[in-house]
Amino acid sequence: MRLLRCARNDTSKGDSEYIKKKRALYAYAALFVLVLANQALSLPFLKYFIPFYLFTVPYLLQQKINLRFSMKDIFWGLTVSFILLLPLYIFLYLGREFSFPSFDFIVFQLLGVSLPEEVFFRGFLQDQFGNNIKGLFFVSIIFSIMHVPRFIFHGDIYSLLTFFPSLIMGFLYMKTSNVLPSIIFHFLSNIVFLGFMIYF
Repeated sequence: MRLLRCARNDTSKGDSEYIKKKRALYAYAALFVLVLANQALSLPFLKYFIPFYLFTVPYLLQQKINLRFSMKDIFWGLTVSFILLLPLYIFLYLGREFSFPSFDFIVFQLLGVSLPEEVFFRGFLQDQFGNNIKGLFFVSIIFSIMHVPRFIFHGDIYSLLTFFPSLIMGFLYMKTSNVLPSIIFHFLSNIVFLGFMIYF
């Protein structure tokens, strides 16, 4: 009887994990449709609705997001950002002029891009599919796919270069189980890269 109960518990747990992963994929599919519509139609309200969606879906699906203030994790985020972004900054600086972004742009990059995307992709999806190498690669692939509509509708080839940064953000989350370091890296990467692309 005890073995039978254990088997039932394992089956129930497996079914629960499957349902959670299925819901996470549905949530991603809905996000992809929103991003596709935003890039195709340029509807202003979607620019603000998408970050709202990224924030709220994990909570609606009762997923605890690991976001905490930790000096050690902040150090991780800043150190990895410095090591990887300084050479990029130097390389880009040789051929382009850096245009420091406006205050509005910086705030939106933090609160409307980096924070909600890391909450959704690392704190929600990477937790659902496994905070390990396999989950890290899977989430990085679908993170990259989410940026494809920008290339399709606006010809932005740089939007296809998101896989490697996503691996770094996934690694930071895997190492710390805290989305804060990945938010730091995501935010600083966008500021450095977009500053040279002169998008404002």
